[in-house]
Amino acid sequence: MKGIKKQLVISTLVSFASFILIEIIYRGSLSSFLSWLKTEPSGAFYLLFFLFLLHGALLIFNYRTFFLLTILINTIFCLLAFSSYTKEKLRGDPLLPTDLSMTSEAKNMLQYFANISTTSIIIIVIGIISFICLLIYGFRKIKNDKKSKRYYLLPALFVLLFGFFFYQDAYANSSVLYNSFNIQVNHYNQKENYQTNGVLLSFIRNIYYMHPTIPAGYSSTKIDSIIKQIPPDQPNNEDEKPNIIIIQSEAFWDPTLLKNVTFNKDPLPFFHQIYSNSTHGSLNVPVYGGGTVDTEFEVLTGMTNQFLPIGSVPYIQYIHNPLPALPNILRNQGYQSVAIHPYFNWFYQRETVLKDLGFDNFLSLEFFPQPMQDLYYYRDNEITDEIIKRLENNSDKPNFIYAITMQNHGPYPADRKKYYASMEAELNKSGDKFSPEAKNILEFQADNMVEVDKQLEKLITYLQNTKRKTIVAYFGDHLPLLGDNYLVYKEANYFKNDQTFDQYKKMFQTPLLIWNNYDNKKQSLNISAPFLGPYLLDQAGLKGYYLTDYLNQLQKDGKGFLPRLDYINHSQLTKSDMAKYQQLQYDIMFGSKYGLKKEKVNDKPSKTYRLGYADPHISSAEVTTYTTGEKVLLLKGNHFTTSSQVYVNGQAVGSIFKSPNVLYAFIPKGAKPADVVMKIFDNQNKLLAYSNHLTKIQK
Repeated sequence: MKGIKKQLVISTLVSFASFILIEIIYRGSLSSFLSWLKTEPSGAFYLLFFLFLLHGALLIFNYRTFFLLTILINTIFCLLAFSSYTKEKLRGDPLLPTDLSMTSEAKNMLQYFANISTTSIIIIVIGIISFICLLIYGFRKIKNDKKSKRYYLLPALFVLLFGFFFYQDAYANSSVLYNSFNIQVNHYNQKENYQTNGVLLSFIRNIYYMHPTIPAGYSSTKIDSIIKQIPPDQPNNEDEKPNIIIIQSEAFWDPTLLKNVTFNKDPLPFFHQIYSNSTHGSLNVPVYGGGTVDTEFEVLTGMTNQFLPIGSVPYIQYIHNPLPALPNILRNQGYQSVAIHPYFNWFYQRETVLKDLGFDNFLSLEFFPQPMQDLYYYRDNEITDEIIKRLENNSDKPNFIYAITMQNHGPYPADRKKYYASMEAELNKSGDKFSPEAKNILEFQADNMVEVDKQLEKLITYLQNTKRKTIVAYFGDHLPLLGDNYLVYKEANYFKNDQTFDQYKKMFQTPLLIWNNYDNKKQSLNISAPFLGPYLLDQAGLKGYYLTDYLNQLQKDGKGFLPRLDYINHSQLTKSDMAKYQQLQYDIMFGSKYGLKKEKVNDKPSKTYRLGYADPHISSAEVTTYTTGEKVLLLKGNHFTTSSQVYVNGQAVGSIFKSPNVLYAFIPKGAKPADVVMKIFDNQNKLLAYSNHLTKIQK
C-alpha cells in the first residue's frame, strides 16, 4: 500500500504541475487560465485526468526513467502549447496536427514573432525552464528502489486506461469519454475548441480528422450517375478569347466597412469608383487572418476545403498529382498560363503544385528583375509591372494570369508607420476612442490600402487602352488580422468572434470586383471561392468540364454560397447538392478518377512548365573600370535579376545589378577572366536557373 500511495502522489503532483503549466502557456496568462477553470470545469478536469493517467502509466518504468520521460514529454507539450499560442497571435487559429508538415513555412515565419509581447515570451520561457529544473531535481534526488511484482499492478492499470483514453481521443469516430464528460467539440471553429477543451486534448482529437473521408456509396456507377445529371455549359465565344487576369490581393479588405469609424479620407477611392459600375459583391473565403493558399486552392480548382480534413493545407498534403484546374482548362484552349507571386518559389510547395495545376510559368520572387520591399514584403507595383509586361510581350495569344500580391501582408504594427503614411482613423461615437494600439494597427492597414488602390488604378487604366478583350477578377484572400483577439474589429464594434452567422460572414467575406473592358454588364454576386473560376469561364464564353459545369449550374440557381459546414443551413445548397459535390471532388482528388477517365478530361501538366520565363543569357562581357576604380566585367544580355550570382573562372563574385540587360561583376584580384556564367539560387541555396558559359571576354 505504501508503494501505491507513493505512485499516486507522484502522478498527481506531476500531473497538476504539467496541467497548470501547459494551459498557462497556451492561454498566455494566469488570469486566463483561472477564468477557463471557472467557465469550463468539465474540460479542465478531463485534461487533468488524462495527464494523471499518462504520468501514472509512465511509472511502469523505474523512477529515474519516469522523470526522464516526464521531462521529455512535458517539454514537447509545452512547445506545442507555445506554438499554438504563437500561431493564434499571428494567424488567429491554433496549432493543428496538419501544421507539423509545414516546417519550412513555419521556420520562415519566425521573424514575425516580434509581434508577440516580449513579457509573454519571457514568462513562458521561465515557466518551461522552472518546470524542467524541478523535474531534474527530482530525477537526481529519487533513488531507484527495488520493485516487487505488486509495484507494477497500478502502473499496468494506468497503461490500459491511458491507452483507452488516447484511442478514444485520437482514433474513435465518436468519443464515449467526451460524451460521458459532456464535452462539446467544435470541429469548424478550432480556436473556440482549443479555448474550451484545452490545447493538448484538442490537438490530439484533431489527429482523427487528418485523413480524407470516403463519401458513402462512392463508386464508378455513382460518379457516372452524377455526371449524367449535369447539363454541360455551351461555349459561346466565337470571337477572340479574352485575357483573364485574377488578382488575389493579400488581405485586401475595405476598412470603410467599419461604420463606427471615421477616416480623414477614402483609403480606396479608385476601387469604390469602379465597384458599383462593374460586377461586384463578396467572396466567401475559407480562412480568416491567414492561409492564403487555401483560398488560392479553391479559386483555381473549384474544390472546397470543407470536404478536406480540418486544418489541412491541400498544397502541402494532397496535391502531388495533376488536377484539371483552371490553368489546365485554359491552356487546353490555347491560353498561356502564368502565376506571379513576389515570394520564394518553395513556399507552400508552389513550385511543384502550380505545375500540377497546369501553369506554363511561375514567376516567383527569384525571377523578378529588381523587387523592392515595402517593410516586410514586396510592393504591389512589382505585380502590376509584371502583368503589364507579360501582356505586352505575349500579345499574340490569350493570357491567363493569376497574381498573388504581398504588400498588405501582416503583421500590422501597433507602434510604427510606413514612410508614406497619411491615413487617420477615429471612432465616431461620442466619448469612444480607439486604444493607441488599435488606432495604429488600423491606420497602418488603411495606409496599405491607399497604395494597393493606386496599383489597381494603374492596371485598369492600362487595360482600358488595350485592344484585346480582358476580364479582371480582384478580391482578398482573407481579412487582415488586425491585432490580437480581433482587437480593431472589437473596438470598432464590427465583430467579436464567429459565434453567430452574421459575425461569421463579416469574418470570412472579402470584397469581390469583376471588371472587363468590353461590355457594361454588371451583376451583384455573393459567392464562395470555388464558384469564382467556373463563373469566369462562363463569362468568357469558354468550356470547362463536368465539375465547373456543376458549380455553374448551382450558382445560376442561386446556390453559389457555401459557408462553413456548421452554418450550412444558411445556404441554399441542399444535402443532395453537397453530396454530389463531395463525390465529384473526392473522385478527382483522392479516388480512382472515374469521371476524368470516362469524360477524357485532360489534366496533364504543361510540358514546358518552368520557373520564370527563361534562363539568364549573357551575350557579351567586357573588362572595364567601375566608378570606384575597380576592374569589373560589364555583362550584357537578358533575364538578369538581383538574385543572379555571377561566377568568374568558377569563383563566385560580387555584382551590381543595373537592369534586366546590364550587370557589373567584380573581377577577383589577379584573375584574368576567361569564363563567366550566371546562376539563380533561392534562399535555400537551390539552383533554379543558369546562363550560358561565355568565354569570349572583351579586354
